[in-house]
Amino acid sequence: MPVPTLEPMELEAVVGITVRPEAPGDVERIRAINDAAFGSSAEARIVDGVRGTDRWIEGGSLVAEGADGELVGHLLLSRGDLVGPDDVTRVVWVLGPVGVMPDHQGRGVGAALMRAAIDVARSAHQPLICLVGQAGYYPRFGFERARRIGVEPPGPWPDENWMALRLPGWTPVLRGVVRYPPAFSEE
Repeated sequence: MPVPTLEPMELEAVVGITVRPEAPGDVERIRAINDAAFGSSAEARIVDGVRGTDRWIEGGSLVAEGADGELVGHLLLSRGDLVGPDDVTRVVWVLGPVGVMPDHQGRGVGAALMRAAIDVARSAHQPLICLVGQAGYYPRFGFERARRIGVEPPGPWPDENWMALRLPGWTPVLRGVVRYPPAFSEE
C-alpha cells in the first residue's frame, strides 16, 4: 500500500515546523518532550537506553522544531530483530516512542514526524517498520495489523495495536517474532 509523502517545505507549510535529525545539543530537550507527552520518564529512558548502542539508527531520532527553535516533538526509529520460523534473525526497524508537547498536540506535529520517519526508512531501503500504538491513528500512514502478515509482537499485545508498515523491499519471507532493543524492557 503506497504511503503519501510530503516534501520538507510542505511539512513546514502544514504545521509550521521543520523535522530534522537529533543533534548533540537536543538530548535534554528530547527528554523534556517525552516526559511531558507521556507524563513519566519511561519513554525518555528508552531513548537514552538506545542512544549509543548498536540498536541506534543514525538519523533515526527525529525532532520537530518550531520557527522559534523550540523543539515540540520527537520520534525514535531503532533496530529490532525479527526472529523467523527458520530461526534466521533479520534486522527490522521499530518505531517509538513518538512524543509531542501537550500544547502542540493535534496540530500535525506527530504526522510530520511519522512521514519523515517513513521517508528515512524508505531512503535506507528498509522493508518493514513495526510499532505498538493507537489503532485509530497509524493506519493513515499505511500501517496494518502485523499479525496478518506473519509478524508477531514480543508480548501479548492486542492485534489492533500491533502494527507494521510494509515498504517496497518487503517480501513474505519477513515473518516471525519481533524483539525490541533491550532498552524497551529495562525499568
